[in-house]
Amino acid sequence: EIERALSEKVINENKIKIKENILVIDILAEHSTCYGLLTLNNNTNEIIAYLARITILASGGAGQLFSNTTNPDVATGDGIAMAYRGGAKVTDLEFIQFHPTALYHQGSPKFLISEAVRGEGAILKNIKGEPFMHSYHPLAELAPRDIVARAITDQMKKTKSDYVYLDATRIKEKFSQRFPTIYKNCLGLNIDPEKEYIPVAPAAHYTMGGIKTDTWGQTNLTNLYACGECTSTGVHGANRLASNSLLEGLVFGNRIARKIKKNKSLFSQKIDEEINISYNIPRENIRGFDPNQITKELQKLMWDKVGIIRNSSDLKKAQQKISEWKFILKSE
Repeated sequence: EIERALSEKVINENKIKIKENILVIDILAEHSTCYGLLTLNNNTNEIIAYLARITILASGGAGQLFSNTTNPDVATGDGIAMAYRGGAKVTDLEFIQFHPTALYHQGSPKFLISEAVRGEGAILKNIKGEPFMHSYHPLAELAPRDIVARAITDQMKKTKSDYVYLDATRIKEKFSQRFPTIYKNCLGLNIDPEKEYIPVAPAAHYTMGGIKTDTWGQTNLTNLYACGECTSTGVHGANRLASNSLLEGLVFGNRIARKIKKNKSLFSQKIDEEINISYNIPRENIRGFDPNQITKELQKLMWDKVGIIRNSSDLKKAQQKISEWKFILKSE
């Protein structure tokens, strides 16, 4: 609803130019100052530089690094990466929140089964139908997200299953009234939560770390600001509270706008806003290096080795594999 309202406002605002099918590939930065963005026109393959007095990154998180995620396809962490390449400080990138209960259904996008369902009395059970959360935490189903996610992962390994069950049948007819969207989505996959168990599994959900900013969204690069999930503002610590992501979007976005508005000297500067660079990016694969296949392999590697439960051995294996890919790409 927030996204719909913002999109409608932007479309109807004559002072805002919308550039579609333009992929931002880097920030333009030199001597600790940001001067704009370098982009790729997806329709023409042309490289275009957009110069700006102020640049604001609001590119979202990096959930697509993992094979199981609730995030949309665009959540690839590109904004964080380009800021880092340009000299911006990043921090706390290891802190990824994994939501414990995303609906598990082969071939279907992951969507959240809210913890509010557990709050109403739903019980987690392994594929044998055995409740297990009381063995992991005194609060059982109401334990913090990270604990529930690890408990589910442990049960999945023990039972060699890709999911566990969420038994919401005790909520009965109240389910459709209390959770109409979840109910509708489940029915669309031929699952009736009021009569049968819901298959669920953890999924990467939120990136706590990112581009380091102050309380006004300012990065360490002059004229570069950031807000939303691509940032590390310090409001989440290592594990975000439910709905707290609104702070990084609405609050910091508003504060950035207010700060920029106060700097009236910016608006007296004249710049060429758009520079077309005559260079086309080749789209052929590198020696049969299929980007889509590498993406899938990376997502699986991150899920298996850098996911919910981590250890030194797995992290080193992941680092080695990624270094191999990096070497191959750099050598071409």
